[in-house]
Amino acid sequence: MIPVLDITRDVCPMTFVKVKMGLTKVGPSGKLNVVLREEALKNVISSLKAEGHKITRVERKEAVFFLEVEKGGAAA
Repeated sequence: MIPVLDITRDVCPMTFVKVKMGLTKVGPSGKLNVVLREEALKNVISSLKAEGHKITRVERKEAVFFLEVEKGGAAA
C-alpha cells in the first residue's frame, strides 16, 4: 500500500519540506501519494523533479490535487 501525505493545510515552503520528509520514509524507488492544493502544485512538482523524483500521476478532485511520486535521484 502506498502511503498518503495530506499537505492541504500547509503553505510554501513547508509543502515541499513535508513531501521531502515523507519520501524519507519510503524505500528506494518507493512511492508516496500526496494530497495538496493548487497553490502548492507547481512548486512541489518542480522541486520534486529537480531532486530527481518522478511524478507518475496527477489527478484533480474538486479543490485538491493528488500526486503519485516515485522516489528517485539523490534521495533514493
